[in-house]
Amino acid sequence: MRARSSMPLVVGLAVAIALVLPGAAMAVDATPKPIPGGIQIPGGPLIHVFAPGPEDQGFMGENVEPNTITDFNGFSAMAYIVGTATDADGNTYNMVNDMRVYRGTYVSEDGSILHGTFGFI
Repeated sequence: MRARSSMPLVVGLAVAIALVLPGAAMAVDATPKPIPGGIQIPGGPLIHVFAPGPEDQGFMGENVEPNTITDFNGFSAMAYIVGTATDADGNTYNMVNDMRVYRGTYVSEDGSILHGTFGFI
């Protein structure tokens, strides 16, 4: 007589029990906590962002937080794209575009420790 493996029976029973027993569903608020402070729009909202760079060019200095997320541990990259743009009527405008990307671990609004990648344009 050949011995038969009971492994499929054990696995099947474990899956059935897991499906029948009530589980605790947990919703996670993945929203990162913003940095305190930032740029106050006159008559509008506070935007939780600082603009690092030379003060003589309208930025907030060299030693300001480039990140917009509190309790963040990871990588930040920034670029300022400067130039001109022309609309369909031929009007020319000066442009300064602030582009940032972050990747790392952070504490969300509900206290969960999460990992994510964020873009800011």
